[in-house]
Amino acid sequence: MEEDTEYLKLNIEDRCVHKAWKARVNGYEEAKKLFNQIADEKSPEWNKFLGLLKKMVVDSNALAQEKGLEAVLAYVENSAVAGKTVGDVMSGLVAKCIGAPKAKTKELAGQIALMYVEIEKHEVVLEELLKGTEQKNPKIVTGCISIIIQGLKEFGIKVITIKPILKRLPQLIEDRDKTVREETKALVVEMYRWIGAALNPQLTFLKPIQMTELKPDFDKVSGQKAAPTRYLRSQQAKQSKIAAETAEADDGEEGDECDDGGAGDVDPYELMIAVDILSRLPKDFYEKVEAKKWQERKEAVDALDQLLQGGPKLENGDYGELVRTLKKMITKDSNVVIVALATKCLATIATGLKKRFQPYAVACISGLLEKFKEKKQNVVVALREAVDAIYVSTTLEAIQDDVLAALENKNPSVKAETAVFLARCFTKCTPVVLNKKLLKAFSAVLLKTLNESALTNSSTKPSVVFAECSFEDSTLPAKKPS
Repeated sequence: MEEDTEYLKLNIEDRCVHKAWKARVNGYEEAKKLFNQIADEKSPEWNKFLGLLKKMVVDSNALAQEKGLEAVLAYVENSAVAGKTVGDVMSGLVAKCIGAPKAKTKELAGQIALMYVEIEKHEVVLEELLKGTEQKNPKIVTGCISIIIQGLKEFGIKVITIKPILKRLPQLIEDRDKTVREETKALVVEMYRWIGAALNPQLTFLKPIQMTELKPDFDKVSGQKAAPTRYLRSQQAKQSKIAAETAEADDGEEGDECDDGGAGDVDPYELMIAVDILSRLPKDFYEKVEAKKWQERKEAVDALDQLLQGGPKLENGDYGELVRTLKKMITKDSNVVIVALATKCLATIATGLKKRFQPYAVACISGLLEKFKEKKQNVVVALREAVDAIYVSTTLEAIQDDVLAALENKNPSVKAETAVFLARCFTKCTPVVLNKKLLKAFSAVLLKTLNESALTNSSTKPSVVFAECSFEDSTLPAKKPS
């Protein structure tokens, strides 16, 4: 009996690494008590245990492991240095706890993971959980997905970001294990609860039957206002203050609305996984676009069009040569089919880059506006889409000279289409953006076009919006020219 309790003479740290499991159980229990008693989160006492936490979570004895997990949870909750251990501990949780037979072990593993999220280590936690979904053991995969779902429910998508999760969904939804597939569907539904229809463009990998199965669940959560129920440490003081003010407001007058950390409006573009098209261009692309035979030129643009199918978000890169090539085809090629296709590709690139298209925007606008002299409807429609897509990356002031020149163009079609394009630009401007300097620059030309009978309908649209900009103090309503 005396030999069995010899370990009690050791300090807590030594008991935690003792070869006897009973000694370790005692060490973990005492460590938990100590972690709950240390008043100062920055006490040097915490440093003694930094290297022991992973050993606690991977203990080979089931009872000792459970006691170790309880101690780790107390450590993470109370220590200022706990963040240093997140990588080691999370990898241990994934390998030895999340798929464990004992329910208590799995529950504690989830609590520890979410406590690391609370202390601002959410990125590492999500990274390790997603690594866990690549394991062969379906119990581990299901457990990792389950914790991600719980993290979303508690902290929301501003903390548990959806974008890295989306990369794993196509593989997980097709997993051979039914439990994994069902848990993945639950994850998709939870994401839909937060962002609604903005998720749809990212679900193209789903089969029609899978979408049919998910639709009733989507309908149940559609319209719900998702909001976090748990906050990061850095947010907790602010949220406590908001809660107190809200309670006060309930007793008296209604208070101002506050940010509850909900999803808000989510731009589907931000969820997209960027695609690299530059490295995938055919090796002979730039040769073929210069070929004398129109069939070869079309073949080159067709290849680019295929890479741009679906309007992907594009990776960062130097698109200068590609944009210049497309611009040349649009303005110089004699084949209207190629012109329309090249214009479509340029619009898709501008949309895929958004603000990052800015270095190429001004150089493109003048040529596109000039090309409105083309009478073929398929070319005109493509040009409209292209100038609108490009305008997102630039400003009215930056393209002012090109637009004014196009409004003075001798060709009525160029004038008319430029006027309507300008109307669309005006509807996206506030009085601050559309300042007096710009108004003065456009006013003379727009008033002049009003006197040209062939252009009356086209020029009236920007002139009406222009007049509103002159007199309104508030942001223009988001109207679209008919």
